[in-house]
Formats: sequence, C-alpha cells, structure tokens
Amino acid sequence: MFFRIDDRLVHGQVVTAWIKQLGAKRIVVIDDLAASNPIISKALTMATPKHVTLDIKKVGEAAECIEGYVENETLFIAKSPVSAQQIIEANDQYDWKLNVENIGMAPGRKKYAQTVHLDDENYQAISMLNCNDCVEVFMQTVPGQPVSTF
Repeated sequence: MFFRIDDRLVHGQVVTAWIKQLGAKRIVVIDDLAASNPIISKALTMATPKHVTLDIKKVGEAAECIEGYVENETLFIAKSPVSAQQIIEANDQYDWKLNVENIGMAPGRKKYAQTVHLDDENYQAISMLNCNDCVEVFMQTVPGQPVSTF
C-alpha cells in the first residue's frame, strides 16, 4: 500500500505525478477535519481528477476499512505521520511504502528536509514506523527525483 504524508492533501504533485506513477484509481484522504468539513471536502473533490475516486475518512474510520481497498490502485494521504502510524499499525498485514513530504514549518517543528518539518510527536511516529519491517519510509517530492531516508 502506498501512503503519502502531505499537509496539502490533494494538490498538483499528487494529481499530476503520483497518481500517474502509481496507476492509482482511488485516493483515500485520511483527515478528521476534511471528513467533517463540507467546504474542505468539496475543495478536495474539485482537485481530484474525474477518473479517480476520492474517499475522505476520519482516522478511526480509515483504520478499520483498509482491507476494502485494492492494494495497487489506492493512494492514501494524511497530513501527519501520527495519523499514518495509526492506520499502518492497525493494518500491519500489508507492506507499506510511506512517502513523507510537504509538512510545513510551524512553531515546535524541526527541519528534516527541504519540505519536511516535524515536531517531536511526529518524528517519534516516523521513527517507530521506520523500525517496522512492513514499512518502507522515504522522502521524495515527485517520482523521478532523488529518494532520501530518515
């Protein structure tokens, strides 16, 4: 399963590069605010290509329904490593590729890459996932660019 951490959720890099690279037919946005806010949901729907299905789930809902998605056709996206950790640890029967990118600067966050800034809680989540045998953690903005690791 492919999981991207990106605080912008669905946007140009996802739509033009990752969907094509992965052959994704479905995007699953995992974000409590987006799932409960009709304005954010509508914006994400408008940003999603017509040939791709969009599901927007709260973290708790998504953790329980991963097995309903086709492994090589689904792109999961969340804003934070903590959210990804909850989903992945509840579904460790899958092999996960976790692409960490585009987490903006904010108070209490440390820079780990040009576009990756994490607070202690989210860094710990990445560290835990990095130790998990079913998870490959990497940083890559778009396909074709260099891959970095933590």
